[in-house]
Order: sequence, then C-alpha cells, then structure tokens
Amino acid sequence: MTLRIALVSTPFIAVPPKAYGGTELVVADLARALTARGAQVVVYATGDSDLPGVEVRSYFSAAQWPPRRDLEIAHAGWSLRDIAQDPRGFDVVHVHSPSAVGLARLSGCPVVYTLHHDRDDELSDLYRRTPNVSLVAISHSQAGREPVPVQAVVHHGLDPSRYHPMPDQGYLLFLGRYDRVKGCVHAIEVAARAGLPLVMAGAAHEGDYFESEVKPLIQRHGVLELGPVGGARKAALIARARALLFPIEWEEPFGLVMIEAMLSGVPVIGHARGAVPEVVDDGITGVVCDDPSEMVAAVRVADKLFKRERIRETAVRRWSSERMADDYLAVYRAVHGEQYAAEGADSGAAAEG
Repeated sequence: MTLRIALVSTPFIAVPPKAYGGTELVVADLARALTARGAQVVVYATGDSDLPGVEVRSYFSAAQWPPRRDLEIAHAGWSLRDIAQDPRGFDVVHVHSPSAVGLARLSGCPVVYTLHHDRDDELSDLYRRTPNVSLVAISHSQAGREPVPVQAVVHHGLDPSRYHPMPDQGYLLFLGRYDRVKGCVHAIEVAARAGLPLVMAGAAHEGDYFESEVKPLIQRHGVLELGPVGGARKAALIARARALLFPIEWEEPFGLVMIEAMLSGVPVIGHARGAVPEVVDDGITGVVCDDPSEMVAAVRVADKLFKRERIRETAVRRWSSERMADDYLAVYRAVHGEQYAAEGADSGAAAEG
C-alpha cells in the first residue's frame, strides 16, 4: 500500500538546515528516504527549504529566527488546515513541533508526533490531553523518562552519502552548543590531560557560562575554536578527527553528532548519560565512559583501538535514513490500520443500532 504522508517541520530553520538544525535535518533525510521507498510525501516547512523531488508547502517564505511560540502556532495551524483541505487527503500526518500536537484535531488524519526534547511537565500534560496523537520517542532513554506512554522508539538516521571517511589528522573534536550540559569544560580537560589538540565548533547559548568558564580554558590550553560550522565544512571537520568527544552532563535524548561521527568512521568517546549507551557500540564504534578520566584513557589509544572502516560499516547499518524510514513506515501503517479498524467498529455499531 502506497502511503501519502505529510511531514510538518518547524518554522524556525529551513529543511534541510543551512547550518545549525537537528530536527530539520532529520525531517529532510526522512522525506527523501520515504520518497525513495515509494511514499508520496509533502513537507510543511519554510519557503527557503530545498528538497528536490519532494513537494514543500510554506506559510512563511523564509526561516523565522529566533524561535517564538506564536510563530510556531501560526505555522502549525496553517499547515494542519491545509492538510485537512487537501482534496487528495493524507494517510498519516507526522508532526515535529509541540504546537502541532495541540492543533492535531484540525488535520482529520492519524497523527504521529516525534518527541525531539527532554521531559517537560507542561508538554506531558499536553500529550495526556491529546491521546489520539501517537507519540514516538527517539531513544529508549527518552521514552523511559516520559510519563506519557509512547507507541514506538525510532532512532534518528541520516543519509550516509553525505559523510566520507578521511585520514585521521590527530585532533579531538567537540561539536555542539557551548552549554554547561554539553560538557565543554570536560572536553577541554580531557584533551589537555591526554596531550592532544582540541578543535571546538559551535556557539555559546549560555553567554555568562562561556565567558567565565569556557573561554579562559580555550585561551589557556590553545584550543582551536571555530564557531558554528555546517554543510561540507562540518562533515570534513568531523571526518578528519581522531575522535569525537561527547562529555554530556544531562540525559540527552539522542545526539545527532554522534551518528554523524560514526558515519564518517570516527569513534565517539561519550559519557554514559542519556542515549549514549544505546547509540555507541562500546568498544566497536566508541567508548562509553563513566567519568573524564576514562575518556582520557580512551582518546589516548583511539587511533589504535578502532578500525574506522568497521565504524563506518556499523553506522551505515544502524544509523542510515533508510533504516529510519523503514521504522517510521511501520509506525505509519500501524496507526493507519488502527484508524480503519476504529472506523469499521463505529460503522458496525451504527449498523446494529
């Protein structure tokens, strides 16, 4: 059965993103992989999105940054009304923003929602009030912390063709927001103790923390700080690293940069928090560590411990957008079938009455 699917992204970043943007990158790769599998896909995103071969519909002509709740509601409301009015109809609507969950009744179709965030009591209350929306978690770790039951866990996947293994140039890499929960200070500490150069790429989301705690260490230890990177530059930066440092200090629901590294053949050295233990195959695609001292020991031998070809092969099998699309198609067919079963039961009840 060919499914017609609407993917509702956010109004904040184009699909795919031109630089920073995790959710929007996942939506882009999912749309392309679903289309390759014969699904009919329409993406609701901003007008500056670029998805050749996939129909894009837009309320906003360009990305609306910084994020605002009223903009998200406007985008979600317009998208769901357009979906409801589409003369061909949709089999499933897959939304990627909380505002779209609250407005899901406008679509008239089965709605799937992917949780892209950590537990939030206000959002959990919203999910309780919208039981007809099927929740999908992006890791078992995230699902275990969400008090509202989820229908499935679908790990993120990305297009492997964007990532090309390159020779190791000997540096460690920290790539992400310069926030306390991301463990910036730990990354600098690990590199300094291991006697290895560190490259950092990202942007400060906590200005005071960066200026008072991170920036002085960058200067003291001669860290190469590049600021935000994206596209081919980001892919090359990852691919040439000896290892990716992922020293998170919170229960991160996933962590796309980990699979970007592994698809590039680069091992991930991460703290055993959040989704790290289920994303990293310990000893094969990286090392899951309990503290910075273990990370120091791991990065010292990373160039000898890991076979980059094996990391790439494992990552293509586990973390491709094709695998993600197959997993979501199973979810779509399940919720689509449930609606037909419910409608059939209602029709039968009406006939008996």
